[in-house]
Amino acid sequence: MAKKKSCEQCDSQNLKAARVTYPINMGEKQINIQRVSVRECLDCHALMPTVAGQAKIERCMVSMLELFFR
Repeated sequence: MAKKKSCEQCDSQNLKAARVTYPINMGEKQINIQRVSVRECLDCHALMPTVAGQAKIERCMVSMLELFFR
């Protein structure tokens, strides 16, 4: 998968690679996943997970669901 060349929200090309705490909203709760690889828009500050970042989010969500539904 190729790198995104522009922001999904504002279409800016001013992006930088970063590792951030990525928030996931689940109803009334927010879950924060640490050290997720993203592209951050320097104009609107949108966070777009990379392929590796998205894989980490999915692994964490699966682990979390396994804990809650044991």
